[in-house]
Amino acid sequence: MVHQAPGTLPDAFREVWSCGELEDLSCKEIALVVGIPIGTVMPRLSRARGLLAQAILRRGQKAT
Repeated sequence: MVHQAPGTLPDAFREVWSCGELEDLSCKEIALVVGIPIGTVMPRLSRARGLLAQAILRRGQKAT
């Protein structure tokens, strides 16, 4: 369930999330790799984490 949740993210959020969480890039590095302003990175990371938490909770509730 947890491993499938990132696949539910919209592309823009999944890309930023995977760079930050899986590749351990800094916000500046993510901005350079993705080609977005650094001021956009943090809100996208925050939103991606929130969406993932919601997806995991929903799947957990369906399993019970």
